[in-house]
Amino acid sequence: MRAQVVLHAARDRSNARMARETGLHLDTVRRWRGRFAELRLIGLADRKRSGRPPTFSAL
Repeated sequence: MRAQVVLHAARDRSNARMARETGLHLDTVRRWRGRFAELRLIGLADRKRSGRPPTFSAL
């Protein structure tokens, strides 16, 4: 979804239009677009989350 937001932004679409077309909240689109503008490709990665680490493996 983050990559979709970036592709829409490259087409000069507004944040409101991107939110409508992707089904995301407007604040989410703003955050992801801003993070990409600031950090480029690294900005598309998941950020570390606070809290207790998982107690089971993903495998």
